[in-house]
Amino acid sequence: MKKISILLLCGAFLLTGCSGHVTSVSDGDQELMTIGDTTITKNDEYELLKTYEGSDVMMSEVASIIYKNEIGTTKKIRKEAEQQYEEFASSSDDPEAELESKGYSSKEDYIENYLIPSIQSEKLVDKYFKDDKKTIKKKYKPSVAKILECDDKDTAEKALKELKDGKDTSEVFDEYQSDDANFSDEETLVSTQTSSVPTRLVNILYKQKKAGVVDEVFSDSSDSDSSDSSDSSSTKYYVAILVNNDYDEIIDQVRESLSSDSDVTSACMEYYLKKYDFEVHDQEIFDYLKENNPEYLVQYPELKDSDDDSSN
Repeated sequence: MKKISILLLCGAFLLTGCSGHVTSVSDGDQELMTIGDTTITKNDEYELLKTYEGSDVMMSEVASIIYKNEIGTTKKIRKEAEQQYEEFASSSDDPEAELESKGYSSKEDYIENYLIPSIQSEKLVDKYFKDDKKTIKKKYKPSVAKILECDDKDTAEKALKELKDGKDTSEVFDEYQSDDANFSDEETLVSTQTSSVPTRLVNILYKQKKAGVVDEVFSDSSDSDSSDSSDSSSTKYYVAILVNNDYDEIIDQVRESLSSDSDVTSACMEYYLKKYDFEVHDQEIFDYLKENNPEYLVQYPELKDSDDDSSN
């Protein structure tokens, strides 16, 4: 029954455009079951599923189509899924009962319908960092750097001078780093998601042509047009050393840092929905997505934009 329902949904949704009508299924009057004087038809089941689980089932099936085309189900993925199952089973007193409580009928069902899609989902996000690198670069402005965080401007300026004079980086960090600094003398991925550094510093690191010391002291208040700080005693000052901002060379660090970001995972799905010209034909499902996930209606970007505006 579950497989039939999913196929029915996909037949309705994977078309081209929402024209305001409500979809149905072929042979909708075909009887599936009866109880007393009540007969349940294919169309009854379709409407029930669409009402209560339609969008979730739809997006799950759409995702599986994307996984199939972009990732596939390789021997390596199956092996990884088997290993994950063995880890799950070894940590459970009764794995079969636990699977049943999760809604899976068997080990094979769990592997096919949960573990493999989960692995494919992770690999799709990994692939997205390559396929849509232009968007990632523009939005997140990633670079790898060492960040020296100081308590006051004089300290930061002394540290900057010594770094420019060629003093050993670790010695400068030991001498000038703030006791409660968020960073250490180690390379770190800096992006627009790094809330503990000024936006201007992120931008300068991303644009700098060559690796090396950035010839400027940055502060928490440098993002503001005002030169006055409401609490100068809490202002932090930063000196930075660019290690690398070549996206292709730091992509592994970018992926490690950003792959769990909800905006990235959402953008990933949007990217591949656009690639495969995803559109919705059923008005009820369209309205549901418009209200809850407008980003999935990729043929109507203005819906996402209006949702973003209303949340500000």
